[in-house]
Amino acid sequence: MIKLKKCLICKKKFEIKNSFQKYCSIVCSKSAVKKKSKKETSVRRKTKTNLDKDWAVKVKERDGFRCVYCNDNKSLNSHHIFSRNNLSTRFDVDNGITLCAKHHIFSNEFSAHKTPVEFTYWLEELKGKMFLEELRKKAKTLKYEL
Repeated sequence: MIKLKKCLICKKKFEIKNSFQKYCSIVCSKSAVKKKSKKETSVRRKTKTNLDKDWAVKVKERDGFRCVYCNDNKSLNSHHIFSRNNLSTRFDVDNGITLCAKHHIFSNEFSAHKTPVEFTYWLEELKGKMFLEELRKKAKTLKYEL
C-alpha cells in the first residue's frame, strides 16, 4: 500500500519513502531550513536589541542622566568604551559612559567618535589608568554570558 503525506512547505501530497520524511523534495526541505534559521536569527537579534536598550538605560542611570563631559541632560547616548563587537563587555555597564549627542558623535573638537584619541586621554584622566586596563582585559577575554 502506498502512503501519501502532505508536504509541510508546499502542501502537495507525495509518496513517503520513510517515516521521518516531512517534505516532498530537497527544494522544500532546504526552504524549511532557511525559514527556521531566519526565525532563530530574528529572535537572537530582538534579544540583543532589548539587552542593548537595557544596558543603555543602566549606563544613563549610573551617570545620573547627564553627559559626563559637559553635564547636559538633553539628547543623551550611551557610548561603548570598547566596541559592541567585544561580546565579553558588550553588556557590561562599566564599558559604557553617558554622553550627549554632540560629545558622542558630532563635535569636531571633542567627541568619542570624531576625536577618539582626545576622548581616550580624557577618559583615562576621568576613570584612571587601572580602570581602563581592567576593562581592556575584560574586553579581550572570550567569556560571554547572557
